[in-house]
Amino acid sequence: MPLSRSVLILPIALALGIAYRPVGAAAQPLIVVHQAPRKPAPGKPPMLVLLHGFGANERDLLPVAAQLDPRLAVASLRGPYQIRPGSYSWVNGTTAEELDNARRMVIECIDQVAESTGADRSRVYLAGFSQGAMLTLAIALTEPEKIAGAAVLSGRLAAAVRDNHAAPERLRGFPILVTHGTDDPQIPVRSAHDIRQALKPMGVAMDYHEFESGHYISEVNVDVLNQWLRRRLKAK
Repeated sequence: MPLSRSVLILPIALALGIAYRPVGAAAQPLIVVHQAPRKPAPGKPPMLVLLHGFGANERDLLPVAAQLDPRLAVASLRGPYQIRPGSYSWVNGTTAEELDNARRMVIECIDQVAESTGADRSRVYLAGFSQGAMLTLAIALTEPEKIAGAAVLSGRLAAAVRDNHAAPERLRGFPILVTHGTDDPQIPVRSAHDIRQALKPMGVAMDYHEFESGHYISEVNVDVLNQWLRRRLKAK
């Protein structure tokens, strides 16, 4: 399918990758599909950064983005590890170091994309699904100053982040949306319950929703995400 004129594909090579020595696979430069706002507002546009799930790619969540607030620029990132053609992962293992490397790569990528596209760096929102949701939550709870809010869609809380999150004064009032399907066979809804319980004492501004769905982003979920984003934009 040909790309529309509003879509840019940006290959972003990160300096962090030079010192990174993955085992059993090679980390590739992050690929970013960027879409300008469908209905630009005056000034620098807010930007939504999307992180796909395990085995997907940078185009997987674009249909969701097409249903969200048209004032948003969109940057959809591709994970650095190829599983097979067209299929990628954010980590090459399950260690805390792997998750930390992925977290740092995404943060640096966000900085570069915001600068190169003219997005409002103070209004960058991060949304991830499944493995991308786990990474989104890891970024939100360790470096909340780097993003304006996080949407965690069908994800889980990594043990390394539970034990090493930012201090409560840094997290207080930080907006986090948590959604999950009650019939999810891949990441059971108890993972969402675990996130909810862990976030309560941190003082974040949490919106929590469960839906009668499986391991996918339902239309109801899209609507909840859109309303959450619109509240964020209005607040800013």
